[in-house]
Amino acid sequence: MTRLSRRELLLTFLGPLVAAGCRSGRAPALPFEGTVAGADDGLGHRLRQAAGPEPARSSRAEVVVVGGGLAGLSAAWRLSRAGLEDYRVLELGAAPGGTSVGGTGPVTAFPWGAHYLPCPQPHARAVELLAEELGAARRGSDGRLVFDEAQLCRAPQERVFVGDRWYEGLYPRAGATARDREELELFQAEVRRLCALRDARGRRAFAVPMAHGSDDADLTALDRISMAEWLETRGLRGERIRWFVEYGCRDDYGLGLADTSAWAALHYHASRTDDGGPDDLLTWPEGNARIVAHLARRAGPRLATGALVTSVRPLARGAEVVVAPAGGGPAERITAGQVVLAVPRTVAARLLPHPRLQAEARAFEAGAWLVANLGLRRRPRSRGFPEAWDNVLHGSRSLGYVVATHQVDRHGGPPGATVWTWYLSLTARDAGEAHRWLLGLSWREAAELVVADLRRAHPDIEQCIERLDVWRWGHAMIRPRPGFVFGPLRRGAAEPLGDVHFAHTDLSGLPLAEEAQWHGIRAAEEILARRRVRTDSLL
Repeated sequence: MTRLSRRELLLTFLGPLVAAGCRSGRAPALPFEGTVAGADDGLGHRLRQAAGPEPARSSRAEVVVVGGGLAGLSAAWRLSRAGLEDYRVLELGAAPGGTSVGGTGPVTAFPWGAHYLPCPQPHARAVELLAEELGAARRGSDGRLVFDEAQLCRAPQERVFVGDRWYEGLYPRAGATARDREELELFQAEVRRLCALRDARGRRAFAVPMAHGSDDADLTALDRISMAEWLETRGLRGERIRWFVEYGCRDDYGLGLADTSAWAALHYHASRTDDGGPDDLLTWPEGNARIVAHLARRAGPRLATGALVTSVRPLARGAEVVVAPAGGGPAERITAGQVVLAVPRTVAARLLPHPRLQAEARAFEAGAWLVANLGLRRRPRSRGFPEAWDNVLHGSRSLGYVVATHQVDRHGGPPGATVWTWYLSLTARDAGEAHRWLLGLSWREAAELVVADLRRAHPDIEQCIERLDVWRWGHAMIRPRPGFVFGPLRRGAAEPLGDVHFAHTDLSGLPLAEEAQWHGIRAAEEILARRRVRTDSLL
């Protein structure tokens, strides 16, 4: 892999505006330490080996769930709620959660991935039930949820850095022309129309989970064009509206306008509110790791981490799972009545090399992400609108940062101390190339990217950082390119193979916590139906 100069590194990952501020070809000394956190890349690559170790012992379980992310944990949660307790959850990582893992430090907990959950609408019964179990909501006298104010994202929620100062909100209004404002209103009017639209069956045009939304042909046709094409057909060509809309594509999907399905891009704006206004969000210092911890407690000792599953083999009845300790040791053969493969489709195709899965895997593309957590001894200098929960830098390819202590007291930490979680999605069209670049990135190069990006808004950022750790997500979230969400391979991917069921957010084509939960519950309810366990559906 070709090594990049410092300026080339900034240009490639953060864009020309940030690279223009690079006055020297030499990287400055960094007055702080850190590390590359996260899973051992070698563990994931071991899944590509043709054969695993020969099992030294055998066991049985009614259900084996492979994968301890939100989908797998939700499947286990649903089985427990139905009284089926003889299951095992096998997670490769050192901790459960997948891209919803979090960390802890001396000042506060913080996220390493997903960091909020939009308040569910009434059709999302399982999400509502989860919010109640988390203590984030209770039923009001009218039967609707009342959300805990302490867990709702408090104001100010968003700000954007434009020019030399911060402004409230996400759209870069500072310096906007009359045409810029007109384009924003045209876009928002279309979003409001889509929010209010109902099909002949009374379904929303866009919903979360997406199974509750419309599949009318005029709406699904949006999946066949890119968001860039959609904007062009409406004459929305201004830099500001394109940046604003593309931010959503990069934020949820790790894609640019030309590579995002118009259906998926509009879903981001029109699926959760009735008027196109801001979502009400639940958020915690550790982000969605709060949800993971709750579901993991429900699974209890049936959840095993550091468990490397090397194969899943359907039998005439049931299936066989081979698993070994990730750190080395004897393998185990588990014979299960049913298996839930709650892993990305590319991983499922390696564990169970079936022609259908292998064909589907070629269509499922995951984006690469870089996340950094900055432990700050004090807040850096800042001009304009005060610090918000979500802080976005106009003109940068990064997604900005969220503030872990936005919701809570600092638990006795140093005055002004906090943790900022900074995100960068690699939107390269070649996902493999982006993955290789990311894995070749050293801690120092990553730290330099973070500092260079933030220095434009916070000139003294280096002196405020006590520690900076990074996490390289090589295969982070499914990317909904045009034609994928309503294409035949994605739409048929959830169908079981014998007694092997599938659950993952990949199966919706949208990398959302609600979709992961929905597929986990769906797979569990498929198993319950086969076992003739009578229970009301949560879907």
